[in-house]
Amino acid sequence: MIRSGRKSISTLLLLNNWPRPLSDEALASTKELTPTYEEMRSQVEESGDILIRVVTWNLEARAPPTQEVLAKHLFPEHNYHVVVVGTQECENTFVKSIIVPSKLKWEAMLQAVLGKDYNVIRSHSLQASHLIVFGHESIAHLVSNVRSCSVPTGIGEKMGNKGGVGVSMSLGESTFVFVNAHLAAHQHATQHRIHEFSKISSDMAAKLWQRDDIGTSDSASSKSYACAIIDDNTCVDDQNHENLLDDGDIMPDPPDLFCPGSAYNDNNCTDPRPKANPLVGAFDKVYWLGDLNFRINGTREVVDGMLENHLHDALLCNDELTMLMRFNKIFSGFAEGPLNFFPTYKFDQQSDHYDSSHKKRVPAWTDRILFKSDPTTQVLSYCSAPGIRTSDHRPVYATFKSRIDCDNNKKYERSQQNGRKETKNEGCCIA
Repeated sequence: MIRSGRKSISTLLLLNNWPRPLSDEALASTKELTPTYEEMRSQVEESGDILIRVVTWNLEARAPPTQEVLAKHLFPEHNYHVVVVGTQECENTFVKSIIVPSKLKWEAMLQAVLGKDYNVIRSHSLQASHLIVFGHESIAHLVSNVRSCSVPTGIGEKMGNKGGVGVSMSLGESTFVFVNAHLAAHQHATQHRIHEFSKISSDMAAKLWQRDDIGTSDSASSKSYACAIIDDNTCVDDQNHENLLDDGDIMPDPPDLFCPGSAYNDNNCTDPRPKANPLVGAFDKVYWLGDLNFRINGTREVVDGMLENHLHDALLCNDELTMLMRFNKIFSGFAEGPLNFFPTYKFDQQSDHYDSSHKKRVPAWTDRILFKSDPTTQVLSYCSAPGIRTSDHRPVYATFKSRIDCDNNKKYERSQQNGRKETKNEGCCIA
C-alpha cells in the first residue's frame, strides 16, 4: 500500500520518468531587449513581437517571500514587454478584504522587483483576488483602450469570495484581455466551476469589449458587442449569453462535463444551444489564469500511487480541465502549455509534501494559465515555482512570445490617461 505523502516533490524530480517541465531554462536563448527605448520601440514596431510574462498564485493570505526570492523564481529576467500577475487570497483573507480591499503593499513589492522601467497599466481587485498589468516603458506609446472590471460569482453571485477580475487593452492595433479568476473549490464542484468560467467569460466580454476609437457612449458599447463573431457560423448576442451554459452547482454524472444541460446518449451530445466562449471572438489575444480549482479525478491513494510511479499520462487523462478543453465548447479556442510540472496544490506549510492533514486533499493542478489558440502566439515557458513554499499553492508562470499589429501609417503617442496607474478595489458587491 502506498502511503500519502511518502515521497516529496524534490525526490520525484530526481527520477527520469516524468516529462521535463518547460521552465525558464528554455528562455536562455531568447534575445535580450536592446539597450535603448528607441531601439526597443523600433524592434517591436518592425517585427511586432513582444514577450508577455504571466504569473498566477494563491498566496493563502500569507506574507509573500522577499523581493529577492520573487525575482529569482518568478521574474528572473527583465526582458518582458508586458508582465501580468494574478493572485488569489492576496494580502488578506476574503473576510478581511471586505474591510481592507487594498493591495498596495503587494503592488509596491512587485514594482520594486520589476524596477523603474515598468509602469502599471492597470490594477483591479475583487476582495482577495487581484490582477495587475505592467508595461515596459518601451511600449507605453502603443497602449490604449485600457479598461477593467470584476465579476463576482461567490455567495449569491454577489460576493467576491469567488469570481474574476479582467483587464483589457490595445497594443498597437491588437486587442488583449487578461482574466484572473478564483473558481469554486472542492473535488465535486466541477459543474459549478464550468458555470463560473462561462459567466465570467460572458460578463467580461460584455463589459470590456469596446474600443475608444469607435466611441464610448452606451449606445456605441451596446452596438459594438451586439454580435461577437466566434467563428464563421456562430454569433453570440450579449442579451443571450446566459444560455452559454445552464446553471448548476453539482456534477451529477461525468458525461455532464462534456454536455452540460443536455440529455446524454451513447452516441453524441445533442444540445443545440451555443456554448462558444465570447472572449475568444471579442479579443485578438486572450489569457485566462488563476486558481481555477479543477481537480484530478481519483482518490488520494490512487493519485499518490500515480505520482510515485510517475504515471504522468494517467494523471493528465484524469485532469478535469484537460478533458473540458477537449470536449466542452465553452473552453474551445483555448490552449495551454505542456502540463509537465507537478500538481500545485495542496502542500503542507514550508514543505514539498502534499497535504498530510486529516482531510488529505487530492493533489491537483488547480493553478493554470490558458490562452487563446493563435499561430502568432508561442509558449516559451510554462512551469510552477517549487522553490516558493510560503503558501499551500505553488505559483505558476508562463512566458509567451506574441505578435501584435501596428499601423505603419499611424503615429502612436503615449496616452496621459493610460499613464495614471489607476487602481480599482472592489469589496462587498451586494447590489
